Amino acid sequence: MRSESTKEIATALSTFQGKITAVKKDAVNPFYKSKYATLDTIWETIRKPLSENGLSVAQTMNVFGDKSLLETTLYHTSGEWISGIQLVNPVKDDPQSLGSAISYARRYSLSALLGIVADEDDDGNVATKPETRPKVESKAPEKTVSPTAETPEKNEPSITPPQTKKIYASVKEKGVTADQAKAYLKDVFHKMSTKELTISEANRLIEDIETGKLKGVEPALVQEAKKLGAVEENE
Repeated sequence: MRSESTKEIATALSTFQGKITAVKKDAVNPFYKSKYATLDTIWETIRKPLSENGLSVAQTMNVFGDKSLLETTLYHTSGEWISGIQLVNPVKDDPQSLGSAISYARRYSLSALLGIVADEDDDGNVATKPETRPKVESKAPEKTVSPTAETPEKNEPSITPPQTKKIYASVKEKGVTADQAKAYLKDVFHKMSTKELTISEANRLIEDIETGKLKGVEPALVQEAKKLGAVEENE
């Protein structure tokens, strides 16, 4: 998500990225033996360059349903802003795991928003490497478990209240009618209401509204009428 205008913040961010030095990778991941920059080191590196370019960062936690979400927002002194939302998914349901997950999310979200490389590039090996499971010898043939019996992956979180407010504000500002919005939701997302959108779908809808893509959308009744040969009358 972002403010309506991003000219000033884009210029400031470009200058910031041109002056920022490489972030020192001062920690080692014990599982993958790879180096990464801690959150403290990232902030030590970026704090002064951010300030010199009129930039600041805020990271806030939000709860939507049973999901914990981290929102990272980059502000500029002009009033312009850019933000992103990341799901915080702790391994265990306890304060220590939640704290670790939040720190992890803060580090990755901050690096992504500012274009900082805070980890060693393994060319996707960790993300694509299949999980190695120990072989277990069985004394008797075991019944094959159907893949459908496995626990399904968690779905992406639904649209957040700030996104909902932004959508309605953008629709009103751009003069998009209710029929145009409903037609676009049905044609593009196959949804009947904004309440059914996910976070990523809501971000795309906001961008499409602000870039004027919904202005040319025709309601379903108009589309059907044209298919039957109806022609608009000139006043």
